[in-house]
Amino acid sequence: RHAGLYFGREGEVAAFLDDPSLALLRERARHVRGALTWTLRTEYHERLTDFHEHLRELAEAIDVMTVQYESFIRIRQAAVHGYEGYDVPIRRLRTRVGDALSKLERLMAYQGHMLELVAIEELDRRRGRLLGYRDEARFALADSYDRTTTAHVVIEQN
Repeated sequence: RHAGLYFGREGEVAAFLDDPSLALLRERARHVRGALTWTLRTEYHERLTDFHEHLRELAEAIDVMTVQYESFIRIRQAAVHGYEGYDVPIRRLRTRVGDALSKLERLMAYQGHMLELVAIEELDRRRGRLLGYRDEARFALADSYDRTTTAHVVIEQN
């Protein structure tokens, strides 16, 4: 991609690189290159040792995870095999549960209706008793009034 930028301009690039004002930059680049080379060569064994230690740790973690995964696979297979042959009984039980639920809904509706009838009957009985109490109270009031009036007439006559 970048080669196209320099194509046909090799002379300009060569003149730029030979410029004496860039000598300090070339010297700094050579120094940095040397420092990097020194660091890479002197720390290579230490980094290689660290790499192998980390690789060993990863291998141990992968071994643990592999054991867990294989255990999971065995448990899943056992579970799948453990449920084989239960499709028909489970389907029958689901049908029975559905039938029982619909019967339960009908019974609950019937029970609600019966409770309503019992409550209405009880309220009617209470209304009857209250009407009886009202009539008794009227008669008692009339009787009390009659006795008071009779007693008042007797007092006036004496």
